[in-house]
Amino acid sequence: MANELQSSQPLYEQIKSAIEKRIRGDEWPADFRVPSEESLAEEFGASSLTVRRALRELQSEGMLVRIQGRGTFVVGPRMQCAIFDLPDVSEEIALSGGVHTSEVLFLGFVPPDSPFAGMLPLPYEGPVCHSRLLHKEDGTPIQIEDRFVNQAEAPDYLKQDFTRITPHAYLLRETEVTYVDNTIRAIRADEESRRALEIDGNQPCLLLDRRTWREGVPVTRSRFLYPGDRYRLRSSHEATPNRGGTTPQRSAAASRRIR
Repeated sequence: MANELQSSQPLYEQIKSAIEKRIRGDEWPADFRVPSEESLAEEFGASSLTVRRALRELQSEGMLVRIQGRGTFVVGPRMQCAIFDLPDVSEEIALSGGVHTSEVLFLGFVPPDSPFAGMLPLPYEGPVCHSRLLHKEDGTPIQIEDRFVNQAEAPDYLKQDFTRITPHAYLLRETEVTYVDNTIRAIRADEESRRALEIDGNQPCLLLDRRTWREGVPVTRSRFLYPGDRYRLRSSHEATPNRGGTTPQRSAAASRRIR
């Protein structure tokens, strides 16, 4: 209802927050079909365009998925786990004897009215760079990489030729990071991503979402999308109970492409 909204936020963010609350509270469970844009616009007292922006942001964050001809559905709750070592995809491919190539699908600034505008919130006004790359192994698409970069932390990011150097290699050399947060979840890819990865609508994908900070300042947000049958992750750790009976864990994760 309209009373769910908080007037201190832009209207589309209020609608986004209200829908997210319904999903997290299981009012809208996994596979629930979201009401139409027109129904939501009437409910929230907003335009269809404003509702569409809120839905697109939730789709980009993996909470909703739009299926052509059927509607928009809730992906559902996800489990979270930490990944401490995500290797450069080009290095992975080289180590396995393959040939890495990449295609730049987008390289530029994130416009203020873009569905991606909230992907890397900054504590001050400043430009955010966005790169979208398609990585291939021996000509087969294996990963879509979206990176959102605080330009103040990497001023020359948009000047790089990412068919010759990976964003991972460039950022490792040019930026400093003090904190990393990672999540993994299975999602249904949108139509554009399915075309790039050359998969059909029934194939699940693995999404790795990584955020980095330097002393509390956001540096990057990176989202790696893999076809589920071409990639898997394995995690291992040492576990030794301490005096309090809890189990501190030192974790390591290894990724492996399925050839």
